Amino acid sequence: MTRAQEIKYEDGEILRKIIEDLKGRKFKLDCGHHVTFGYFLSNDITIKTNKYPEIICSLCGY
Repeated sequence: MTRAQEIKYEDGEILRKIIEDLKGRKFKLDCGHHVTFGYFLSNDITIKTNKYPEIICSLCGY
């Protein structure tokens, strides 16, 4: 990766802030399961970055 390409990437802390802002919100995933952010017994999620991003639970991702 070139230096010019590398500087386009933001730090992981920004992504953690976005996830923190979702705390307490509940979502139905593309696989039909549910997730509640900030609730530790909730499903983990997998985001498949295709042309149309698919968001599924980690159990359905295998």
